[in-house]
Amino acid sequence: MKSLWTAVVSAFSTFSVLPTPRIEWNAYSLKNVLAALPLVGCVIGGFLCLWYWLSTLLALPAVLSAVAFTVLPIALSGGIHMDGYADMFDALSSHAAPEKKRAILKDPHCGAFAVIAVGCYLLIYFGLCAALPLGWKTAGLLAITHVLSRAVGSLLSLLPSGSADGMQKAFRESASKSSVWILLLWTALSLGGAAVLSPLAAGGMLLAGGLVFLYIRHTAKKQFGGMSGDLAGAGISLCAIAMTLMIVLSERMINLWF
Repeated sequence: MKSLWTAVVSAFSTFSVLPTPRIEWNAYSLKNVLAALPLVGCVIGGFLCLWYWLSTLLALPAVLSAVAFTVLPIALSGGIHMDGYADMFDALSSHAAPEKKRAILKDPHCGAFAVIAVGCYLLIYFGLCAALPLGWKTAGLLAITHVLSRAVGSLLSLLPSGSADGMQKAFRESASKSSVWILLLWTALSLGGAAVLSPLAAGGMLLAGGLVFLYIRHTAKKQFGGMSGDLAGAGISLCAIAMTLMIVLSERMINLWF
């Protein structure tokens, strides 16, 4: 029970801005952090549903919900995954050798290509959220994307590292042997919940998550010589937007064909 509490606190203190008790970083506290990361997505999804409830209660314009759905996940996570997304595209745009790309990932400065990539991401994500027909079903599906994307990102973090140090390497080396099975259970539960709301959307979310996983794994191996925390964070961000796209497409298909 203590190890579970430690993993949850470590996950929230590392991957969110929500207040948590202070905890020491060591092999014990990092043992199940990756397995607990989807729980952060559950809380973020809960905030999105809470916003939807308040917006309907106050009869707020739908565009404000699109803004909230775009901003809240980034604000609650402290932008840590978006930072990885920006760093990845900054490094890829350099067309340099893998060693140089890994150095760009660690560089705290923000390049022009990172700014462009983030701007495009936010614009596209906002557009997708604005295209969603608002309702409890779509709000629930959107909430699930933040759980499922973090399960995919955690699985990516368990891939071989591209450097001798870094957060991802520490998490990977400290992860328990059961982490993969716990993350697969998170994935199954997330997809099961999505299937209850919309089987078509659940299928699309599974496809999106699988494609992003394969893309990040291939990119990490070919372009960076291995996985890193920034690349895993980029995978979470890409999963979120790709799964949201699938929800929009599934809703359009249902409206047009059924």
